[in-house]
Amino acid sequence: MFDVINKGFQWFTGLGSNGILCVALLIIGLVLGLKVGDAIRSALTATVGFIGLNLIVDMLIAQMSPATMAMVERMHWNLDVVDVGWGLMGMAWGQPASGMVIIALIATNIVLIFLNFTKTLDVDFWNYWSFAACGALIYGATQNAIFAVLAACIYMAVSLKWADTVAPKYQEFYGIPGCSWPTGAIIAPAMIGIPVVKLLQKIPIIKDIKADPETMERRMGIFGEPIVIGAILGMLIGVVAGYDVRKILLLGFNMAAVMILLPRMIQIMMEGLISISDQAKIFTAKYMKGREVWIGIDASTIMGNPATMSSILIMTPVVTFMSIIPGNRMLATASLVAVPWFIIGITAYAKENILHICLAAMVVFAVYFWCATAMAGAHTEIAKIVGSELPEGTSLISSLSEGGNPITFILYKILDLLGFVKF
Repeated sequence: MFDVINKGFQWFTGLGSNGILCVALLIIGLVLGLKVGDAIRSALTATVGFIGLNLIVDMLIAQMSPATMAMVERMHWNLDVVDVGWGLMGMAWGQPASGMVIIALIATNIVLIFLNFTKTLDVDFWNYWSFAACGALIYGATQNAIFAVLAACIYMAVSLKWADTVAPKYQEFYGIPGCSWPTGAIIAPAMIGIPVVKLLQKIPIIKDIKADPETMERRMGIFGEPIVIGAILGMLIGVVAGYDVRKILLLGFNMAAVMILLPRMIQIMMEGLISISDQAKIFTAKYMKGREVWIGIDASTIMGNPATMSSILIMTPVVTFMSIIPGNRMLATASLVAVPWFIIGITAYAKENILHICLAAMVVFAVYFWCATAMAGAHTEIAKIVGSELPEGTSLISSLSEGGNPITFILYKILDLLGFVKF
C-alpha cells in the first residue's frame, strides 16, 4: 500500500511546483466556497504569477551557476566532501520509508491544526521534500524507518510553528494576508539569522549604518536604484569569475532584469491569492468560530524584495569563499543554487538593511557548512541505499540546503548519542 501511495504522490509532485500550486489553490478555493469561475480564475492567476517567478529564478540560477563554478575553478580549491546540491531531493523521494513519510506528514499537518498547535495548512506539497530529506538522512544514519518518519514529522512541526510565529510580520511586510511560509529550506536560516539581525541592530556603529534600498537610492541617486545595483553586482561577479567583457556585460544585464521582473511576477500572483485569502476569512468566521487558518505557500513568493535580491547576488560568491572556514570539508558548488532560500526569511526582520542581511547570512552559512560536513556520512549512506551513483573518486557527499540543516543535525546527534547511528 505504501508503495502505491508513494507512486501516486510522486506522480502528483511530478506536476512540479507550478501544477501542484494550481491544483491545490483550485481545490482550496472551491472548499472555501468560491464560485467555480472565481476559483479557476484565482488559481490560474496565482499560478501564472508563480510560473513567471520561477522562470526568473531559473534564469538567475542559470546565469549565476556558471559564474560561481568559474570562480571555483580559478581558485583551485579541493576539499574531500563533494557537494551534490539538490541531488538530495531524489534521495528524499527514493528512500525506502518515503511512502510512510508522505502519509505521516499530511496527517501531522491536519492533526496539528485541529490541536491548535498551528494555524498553517501547508499546501506547498512540492516542498514537502525538505521534510522527506530529513527523514532520508536519518534513515541513512540509522536504517530505521520509524526514526525516519518521526524525524520528518518533527521537522514539519517545527517548521509549521515557526511559520506561524513569523507569519504576521511577513504578511504585513510583503502585503500578502492570510498566508504563511512553512518552506523547510527557509526555516532554520530564519531561526538562526533573525536573532543575529536583532543583535546587529543593537551594536554601536553597525546598527546606525543605513543600507536599505530606499536610503541607498536617496543617497546614491541612479546608482542606488535596484535595476542599477543588479547590473553592477552582476558585472562584478563576472569580473571575479574571469569572464571576458561581453560575458561581464550580459551577466550584468540579466541580473538587472531579475531585479525588476521578479517583483512584477509576485504582484500578479498576489492578485490570485488575495481573493482566496478573503474567502478563507469568511469561511473560518462561519464554520470555525472565527479561528484563523493560514494557507502555507512556497517561500519563493516573498523573494522579490530588492534588498533580498541584492543580498543574494552579494552572498553567492561569498558563500564560495566561505568554503575554507575551519571545520568545513565541503566546497560549495552545486548548493549555490539554494542561496536565495537562506536569505528570504531574514529580510523583513532586518528592515531591508542589506549589510545586516549579509552579516546574518554569513553566520547562517557557517552553521550549515559545519552541519553538512558532520552529516556527510549519513548523506553518503542514503545515496548508496537508493542506488545513486557517487561521483568518480568520491568517498563522501553532502549538500548545504537540507544536507546541512541544523534541525536534522540535532535529531541525528540525539540518535547518535543514544547509539542508533550505524556508522
